[in-house]
Amino acid sequence: MDNKRLMVKLNQIYSQNGGKIFYGLFLMMVLESLASVVIFSSFMNLLAGGVAGGSTNFLTFIFAFLVIFVWLCLQFGFAVMLLKMTRREYSNLGFIFLAFRRLNPAGKVISAFAFIFVIITFLSRFLAKAIFLKIRPDFTFSLPSLSSLQKAEPGPETEEMLSTLPSDFLFFLLIFIGILFLLSLFVLLRYTFVFHLHFDNPYWSLPNLFRQSRRMMRGNSLRLILFALKAGGKQLAIALGLLILVNLIPEAKHSGLSLLVFFLDMAYFINLCTALTRIYLTVPLLYEEKLKIENS
Repeated sequence: MDNKRLMVKLNQIYSQNGGKIFYGLFLMMVLESLASVVIFSSFMNLLAGGVAGGSTNFLTFIFAFLVIFVWLCLQFGFAVMLLKMTRREYSNLGFIFLAFRRLNPAGKVISAFAFIFVIITFLSRFLAKAIFLKIRPDFTFSLPSLSSLQKAEPGPETEEMLSTLPSDFLFFLLIFIGILFLLSLFVLLRYTFVFHLHFDNPYWSLPNLFRQSRRMMRGNSLRLILFALKAGGKQLAIALGLLILVNLIPEAKHSGLSLLVFFLDMAYFINLCTALTRIYLTVPLLYEEKLKIENS
């Protein structure tokens, strides 16, 4: 399997469909954000209405599943759109909503992925909490209520807790994201082709879809990672550089500096989305290459 030839093909497809893929990615990101806000707001309203303590974890699992399910429905449609482009077949932005129109049978595959991802998320949170408490054994994850803070007299201990809370939370979040990324990479990478296999074979059973994807990805996980990094290439490097630069600039109070940060943020967003569109294209390209090899 020649990565150079795959890169040539990727550049050809991107030159023909780059704008459509970019708009599709942006639309998908906006819809995912809106869905997250709506579902999360419903969850918070439910908690505010009063929920028994034992039900909180169960409700968290259910709402997390709903958020991820909607995300994966959009990801499924986007993956099909890219596969159609790779095959030089007709495609448009409407394919992003394909899973919602074909919940049967697409829903079973998306539900399986959502369940796996929720389990990975909860496992990552558990591991991150365990590691964090090894480093900060005196930290408590249960925040004091607002009424208790109002009644408490100001003192060094209260002030220290409130001042270190943002940095502690950021540190925990970094540990959690790192573990989540590594676990997702290890578990989900071998099932990269499940959506594509399901689109081509809509009535295959779930075990067969996951088994076939794992078989096709055997020995290709590192190849896909390197191919994706090469596809992201210059745009990915520029986006990372701009992200570091923006975070090094002090808080902008001067209007000129604020304008500079705005343009840097825009350049970061455009380069990141461009890199992501090219990275997304690597999956259907590798899938098509594997099918060609197996059918030859």
